[in-house]
Amino acid sequence: MAKLIKKSPKPVYNDKKELLIQDLIEVLEKLDFTVRVEKGVFKGGFCMLREQKVFLLNKNLDQEKKISILVKNIAESDSDNIFLKPNIRELVEREKGSEKLL
Repeated sequence: MAKLIKKSPKPVYNDKKELLIQDLIEVLEKLDFTVRVEKGVFKGGFCMLREQKVFLLNKNLDQEKKISILVKNIAESDSDNIFLKPNIRELVEREKGSEKLL
C-alpha cells in the first residue's frame, strides 16, 4: 500500500510584515550596509566583502525569522545616531533590553 505524503503548509505572507522587513533593510542601508537577500545555507548577518560592509539575509526564511535577524543585528550596530521610525525604534530598544537581561 502506498504511503500518503503530506506537503508542508505554505508560509503565510503578511503585507505588514513585508513592509516592516523593507523598513529594517532601509535602516541597514542608512548604516552604510549593502543588503543582499539570497538563497543559501545561512540565516543572515554582517560580513565584509572586499572592504565593503554587506548584510546577507536568507530569502527562504519566513517573515518572522527575517524580522528577528534584522532587528537583532540593528540592535548590535550603532543605530543611535540615525532616525528610526517609532515602531522600529521600539523593536530595537526591546532587543537591546533583552540583551542586558542575559
